Amino acid sequence: MGKESLPTLTNQGHENLSGAEVKAFNLIVPEHQKSAINIDEFLKLKVPGYTEERIKSAKSRIADKKKRIEEMGTGPSQRAKLLEAIMTNQIELNDWFGGNTHTVIPSEYDDFFHGIDLALEIVDEEKDVKYLAAGIDVTSSSAGLRKKLAETKKRISDGELTMMEYFHSDDYNPDFYGAMMNIPYIVIGTERKTIEELSDLWMSAYGLAEIRKKLGTKLSPEAQENQRKSAKEAINRLANHRVQILLLEQVKAQLIVYKNYADKVKRKEISDKLSSTLSLVDLILTSKRDQKIDDLDKNSNDLVSRSLIETLEDFDNL
Repeated sequence: MGKESLPTLTNQGHENLSGAEVKAFNLIVPEHQKSAINIDEFLKLKVPGYTEERIKSAKSRIADKKKRIEEMGTGPSQRAKLLEAIMTNQIELNDWFGGNTHTVIPSEYDDFFHGIDLALEIVDEEKDVKYLAAGIDVTSSSAGLRKKLAETKKRISDGELTMMEYFHSDDYNPDFYGAMMNIPYIVIGTERKTIEELSDLWMSAYGLAEIRKKLGTKLSPEAQENQRKSAKEAINRLANHRVQILLLEQVKAQLIVYKNYADKVKRKEISDKLSSTLSLVDLILTSKRDQKIDDLDKNSNDLVSRSLIETLEDFDNL
């Protein structure tokens, strides 16, 4: 068993989610969470260092963390979880972050204690090397950005980045189970109306067909053809959605600032790591530069992205 599934949303009152967001959440988030790394596998496979006591302690810490989050109401928003799931889905299905990028869903432990919602693996074809390029923290608001970036600044000053204590990936190395150190920590996100738009598109592209299949709903041949056309159009719009550029630009902006700071505080190993990741992200962005003016305007006015950029501009003062 991986991450524990979130409760099914049964109404639109929670966070004022739209109808499409509620439906998309119920369909995609539980399935997304089933893909999370299962820390029990480390014990089952007798991975050195991952003892029964260690796994038991990790589970206890997870339970305590969940309890504190519930008591304080400080958990991630359902909208952020929805964005994370849709983004992961589209990275894999429609190459949002390039054809050489794959995703890893961390265990709850690494989510809670190392801030990683999603890990990105990128293949450097020229060197025939696979990189664990970044640990991603997905957000749907600007709340907490200064704190998160300040923590990254401190890590760089201390000569370290974030880590995953429980890492495994069939794409990276099917035989490897263990810890991965010095992973660049990146915060990405977008505003509410964009997530609502993505949810609408995802429902048209995939969700409605899933619901009909579960319910056994029969459509007339004409209705089936109309649904196929609508789904095809929605899949195409998702595959080419402007938000992928928005998110990649956020990744690039952070890598530049963090690398410059690592140089400033003379952390060469970290600077080199950030530089190699930046080169890979630049290659991905180069292949996606053809944007409409309207998309550029929408991206530049995204409230979450603007707040992130403003925080990066004030990085020295964090």
